Amino acid sequence: MTLPLSTICIILVGVFFTSILSGILGMAGGMVLMGILAWVLPVQQAMILHAVSQFFANGSRAVIHRKHIYTKTLPYYFSGLALMLGVFVFVSLVPDKLTVFLLLGVTPFLAFALPKDVQLDFTKPWQAMACGMLVTGFQLTGGVSGPLLDVFFQTRALTRHQTVATKAFTQSISHITKFIYFGFVVSSFAHATSGLPLWLCAAVVPVAMCGTHLSKYILERLSDKQFFKATQAALFTVGAIYIVKAALLWLE
Repeated sequence: MTLPLSTICIILVGVFFTSILSGILGMAGGMVLMGILAWVLPVQQAMILHAVSQFFANGSRAVIHRKHIYTKTLPYYFSGLALMLGVFVFVSLVPDKLTVFLLLGVTPFLAFALPKDVQLDFTKPWQAMACGMLVTGFQLTGGVSGPLLDVFFQTRALTRHQTVATKAFTQSISHITKFIYFGFVVSSFAHATSGLPLWLCAAVVPVAMCGTHLSKYILERLSDKQFFKATQAALFTVGAIYIVKAALLWLE
């Protein structure tokens, strides 16, 4: 079944504007886009299309800010990613829409669930490994992990440019992981993309990169203080909307 033109337009416009949002805040855009895609597509197709668009959005952002990427704890992060991926390959789980929207909604509020004396820090090796495991788990169930990843960057140990660059790089690899998992592990690629035009997967790439490129000029106008406040406000607003959506799905 071919997607209607209205759905295709919603997807492409959503990719463009959420890439701008992600480019400014280092997250939130992917969270909004995942909600849009899960609203109009089956979960598995939403995961695949989201992975494609966000890989190029995050990848291009990582390239733009490449000199600011914090590399010291990346090996620990990717070790955690590999461990969690192994668990999911074993169980081959595909979440339903209620699970996706519920996780999209609660992830921005995870920081408040932590004890006040707990300060998570990506620059510490074993915390970076734990970050890799948790982020991958949320990527493969809720489709996004930016808000959870942000919990490890709230200590202000890094500048806004280091934060955006490092999160963009780690997220680009996470989206490759998600694409492989939902495209090839839990079912065949042909079955997973049945009814989803492959040209649309290609079309989201330049759209996402254009939005990311535009966001660079807006980011330069923000101070570090404005950046962190704007990030939290955006996440909490979007999270609340998705919790309401999950509740409505549960009541259906």
